[in-house]
Amino acid sequence: MRNLTLVTTLVLVALTAPAVLGLNPDDELWIPAAARGQGVAGSFWTTDLYVMNLGQEAVAVDLTWLERAADNSDAASMPFTIAAGETLVLEDVVSTVFGQEAAVGAIHIEVEEEEGKQAEEETLLVANARIYSVDEGETYGQGFEGVTSDSAISAEAGKPTHVVGVTDNAAFRSNWYGLNLTMDDETDLPGAAEVLVEVLDPAGAVLASQTFEMPPLAPLLLSVSDLGAGDLTNATLRFTMVEGAAVFGVSKVDQLSNDPTTLEAHWECKGEEEGEDQFTDEFFIEDCTFATTGSNPFLILQPGAQLVLEGDDEGELVQAIATVLDETFVVDSVETRVYEERESVDGELEEVSRNYFAFCVETGSVFYFGEDVDIYEDGVIVSHEGAWRAGENGAEAGIIMPGTILLGARYQQETAPGVAMDRGEIVAMGLTVETEAGTFENCIQINDTNPLDAEGGEDVKMFCKGIGNVVDEDLELVQYTLP
Repeated sequence: MRNLTLVTTLVLVALTAPAVLGLNPDDELWIPAAARGQGVAGSFWTTDLYVMNLGQEAVAVDLTWLERAADNSDAASMPFTIAAGETLVLEDVVSTVFGQEAAVGAIHIEVEEEEGKQAEEETLLVANARIYSVDEGETYGQGFEGVTSDSAISAEAGKPTHVVGVTDNAAFRSNWYGLNLTMDDETDLPGAAEVLVEVLDPAGAVLASQTFEMPPLAPLLLSVSDLGAGDLTNATLRFTMVEGAAVFGVSKVDQLSNDPTTLEAHWECKGEEEGEDQFTDEFFIEDCTFATTGSNPFLILQPGAQLVLEGDDEGELVQAIATVLDETFVVDSVETRVYEERESVDGELEEVSRNYFAFCVETGSVFYFGEDVDIYEDGVIVSHEGAWRAGENGAEAGIIMPGTILLGARYQQETAPGVAMDRGEIVAMGLTVETEAGTFENCIQINDTNPLDAEGGEDVKMFCKGIGNVVDEDLELVQYTLP
């Protein structure tokens, strides 16, 4: 960004702390959307910025304009000084401070660190901005609170964020915004990001999806209609980070009055509690020689192997048949074995999944490279929910069965952000399990969990040496075939 001549309306207004309760205080804040310029129906949009110093001493602050869809790694900053307890008010900030007569972007606000001196811990800022238009002396507009980096969702966390109540039709037009807050841990420099944006109808079905790249520190502002889902009423946008971290939201504008509403979607991305064991998700796949058959003791990967499990679910007979097919499929440049699972209720087929497994010769682990899913109703396929493949939309292979069984081991089975994130924990070893198909020794118990499951439940599974899966929740082995 070029250096700008500063021509600004600068007002310092003394405020007390209670006036800013509910905002996010920090020494670094981001206004995720700001604009100046002509809009539809004769509107003209302007942005005013407010930054308050909650500290006990005057503080130097840098403001940076982040241009839409541009790499802002080297953007120039404008300095200001804010006295203790006062608020910096910058009217029409996009023009008066940053020299942009027509622009859409975001604003970065940061306490300037003096050379040889660290900023006081008490140095905190709060900020918000108002984007508004004036029509015959009356104004209408929306506010954007200054957010912190902790408000971003990240690919590492594997959780999506949602904006509900999105309407885009004759009554309302909606624009979605995102701001890339990715920082490279090794270089401590801004990094690129990528996000998967999905449109869901009120029943949860996916109507459309697109993946967007975000250069370093790049804001996006795009029309919801460009996602290709057609007219929407009370829809939901789901944002899943494929790479990096960002904040998101939607501006929903009344078509008749031009009055906008801000629908924010930041999610506080906290890590695991201190001391809590995490799930292994790095498996050094590049060190494996993969085979489509193998001799893992607890998961047989030989064509012709079949397990039949049955159980009662509120009076209905549930049957799950797992078969190792004489068929392979290439996923992410790896030839995998197709492991088919068919689930029916009272004889009616409900789901067929084709899982893609491969055996690591060096470790004995069976890797999971994804699955294709068909969900049935009345004999007709109605959904493919849960389908994923390694190498697509940020998904990576996980381990479905470790080659070395260690009590307490926790590992990622599926790594498809926002779609499939199952993980396993080995909680017991040396078990004897009785089923209709027989009594088996040398069994282990693996509890499966899914961070995408809002209820946070566990699936209890038993695997026995030389057989495989003999118990899956309420289902138990009734018949098996070994090749």
